[in-house]
Amino acid sequence: MRLKIAIAARGLNAPPSGPRFYIENFTRAFVQAAAEHEIFVYYNTPDLPGSYPAASERVLPNLPNLLWDHLALPLALRKDGIDVAIYPKGTISLVSPSKDIPIVLDLGYFYPQINAYKKLDTWYMRTALRFSAHRSWGIFAISQYTADDVVRFFGVPQDKVQTIYGGADRELFAPVSDPAKLSAVEQAYNLQRPYIFCPTSISPRKNIDRLLDAFERVQGRIPHHLYFTGGLSWNSAKTTARLRYPLDRRVHRLGHVPVADMPAIYTLADFTVYISLFEGFGLPVVESFLCETPVLASDQTSLPEVAGDAALLIPARDTDAIAQALLRLAQDADLRASLVVRGKRQAQQFTWEKTAQTALKWIENHVAA
Repeated sequence: MRLKIAIAARGLNAPPSGPRFYIENFTRAFVQAAAEHEIFVYYNTPDLPGSYPAASERVLPNLPNLLWDHLALPLALRKDGIDVAIYPKGTISLVSPSKDIPIVLDLGYFYPQINAYKKLDTWYMRTALRFSAHRSWGIFAISQYTADDVVRFFGVPQDKVQTIYGGADRELFAPVSDPAKLSAVEQAYNLQRPYIFCPTSISPRKNIDRLLDAFERVQGRIPHHLYFTGGLSWNSAKTTARLRYPLDRRVHRLGHVPVADMPAIYTLADFTVYISLFEGFGLPVVESFLCETPVLASDQTSLPEVAGDAALLIPARDTDAIAQALLRLAQDADLRASLVVRGKRQAQQFTWEKTAQTALKWIENHVAA
């Protein structure tokens, strides 16, 4: 059966972030995998058509998000006779005429202890996610941890939820061997080696304060600098203030870094640290594996699932354990080399081709059922 499958691609024009990269790469892989079907991609800005030339691309009015999601998009789905609509941002339209599948990136809004979102945003997203889970035809989750959360919080049947994971752009994320490229990036960001790399936004859920506390404890015993990337999120003022007065001038915040420069920064780092308290997937872990950079990660939520045996895992809330792990990875070259080998193997589990094929197979099997 040839299906008309839509992807609601609102958000492709957003600043660089994990959710935007997910929408972008999932859409690309799905359009390629579903060539036997007719794929429609709906944008909210006129500068995106041509991004997926194999799809039927539609530009809808650039309305406020609520109006785009619940008015413009359903009208377009009905006009195009869409059979199945995929929503990578996790919430579906109130009056969609199609079989709807949200992709749930995480359910952080249901974890008040991470204190990462404004109260009004939390109320709205809890309501919208709960509605979407019960109203949808199926649900895709980007990790088994998130899939289990969907079942637990919303009480939906397990067979309604499919884990589809995610991946990194393998054409971009790879070890950089060109000395000129490495030198250019090193100079552009004034990178002082050796260094530890923390590719994250500045958010309470990223556990940065404990990392800073741990680094303060060991900085006298290692020569490393510590670099952060990423923008600022809500409720990050305290952490941001600490980063303005870096410990012994060895802690640095780079801010938003163009994605094209990220592989070189990974490559030049002695190791990556990603000790987040809450992750739906943890894309920087896979990016680091692909760049052959060792990883120190937390034991929280989806991260052990993504890291497998290829990262040094530590209790995220134990500052002493974080400090000892920083010291160990900074001083143990053999451990770093071992993690690189395991990371290359682990990364093979997470490709966009597998993601798209898993999603398409679920759709085809359930339409045929």
